[in-house]
Amino acid sequence: MQIVNLGTMAGTNVDSFIKNVQNTVEMPNGSFVTIASQVSGQPDLYVAATPTDVTKEEVLLVRSPELIEVNGLRVDLTDVTLFTNPANRPATAFHLKVGDDFTITDDGITGVTTKEKYVIPVNGDIKPAAADDLTGNTLVAMKVIDKTTISVGNRRIPATKLLVVRSV
Repeated sequence: MQIVNLGTMAGTNVDSFIKNVQNTVEMPNGSFVTIASQVSGQPDLYVAATPTDVTKEEVLLVRSPELIEVNGLRVDLTDVTLFTNPANRPATAFHLKVGDDFTITDDGITGVTTKEKYVIPVNGDIKPAAADDLTGNTLVAMKVIDKTTISVGNRRIPATKLLVVRSV
């Protein structure tokens, strides 16, 4: 399962760049979602949806703390590769701003990423895709600034460090 490590993100300093979202299906950290509406009766919770038109919709990055519930207590998960945001439960999503950077494991991106190329959201998928250039008019786009790894225990999982170069 994909992993996301936040780097310098506007949302870590400005609360208005973070939204609490929930989806009707499980979604891993690193998912790209849009906000469809507000959850009825929940003023601070929004319905997450799969992007349908990335040229008109702002896409947010899902990245929740890797916690699980055990006997009513929230506990850190030691193997974060096993984490997914459960269906119909709140998750954390970040509005992406130009200059934000984050690292995502390569299994969270469709295609093969290459340094100095791009990653863009895709219609009909919560997984972004590798792209050679920015010819599309997506509202959000990231540049590959490094090929790296994320360590989980003694494993090193291939990952890509991204810099947001286009945002709403």
